[in-house]
Amino acid sequence: MPETSKDPNRLQKGRERRREIVAMAADLFAADGYRHASVRELAKRVGLSQAGVLHHFSAKEELLVEVLELRDASVAEHLSSAPASDVRSRSREVARHAEEHPGLTSLYIALSAEAITPDHPAHAHFVEHYRQAQVTTRPQRDATPGSDAGISDEMIATLGTAVMDGLLLQRRYRDDLDVVAAVDAFWGLVSAARAPSQPPAVTAGSDSGANPT
Repeated sequence: MPETSKDPNRLQKGRERRREIVAMAADLFAADGYRHASVRELAKRVGLSQAGVLHHFSAKEELLVEVLELRDASVAEHLSSAPASDVRSRSREVARHAEEHPGLTSLYIALSAEAITPDHPAHAHFVEHYRQAQVTTRPQRDATPGSDAGISDEMIATLGTAVMDGLLLQRRYRDDLDVVAAVDAFWGLVSAARAPSQPPAVTAGSDSGANPT
């Protein structure tokens, strides 16, 4: 809901209160899921009435959009500050961000699973998310002869996204899992599979030009 007051102090306080509500909603959605989280409980946690929360956000759906944008903006800010130019480096940085922001990561996991039905308010967001992931996780084509292992770039992008999501989920159950190392290992396997094939090594003493006996 847009602010109508022109008082700079009130506007600033309103923006700060909105950020506080969004941050608390992120925690609540991650813990309870969007459908089970209530505006009443959110209002209680931020010390407002339900009407007070709805003064800043016209509906629960608007809050959900802000929460999802909070996570996306956090990842984008992390990537913008990291020297990650290729897909392997970017994937490593996304994994590192997930490790450093467990609350936002749990939120992403919970909402992406909950939003699988088309009528969920976040369904369209995740449809677009995975469409974009198919582009950003697409590896650079190696034009070297013999470097194509028969796996399309589109398939590698799909597998890269699936590996990332699966590892983030496993990390919620395995304290010993190093997601950054595992993501790096996956892209190492991709690089190895697509490396140019090497000719057979010639053994010592062999003479390729010798006549057969």
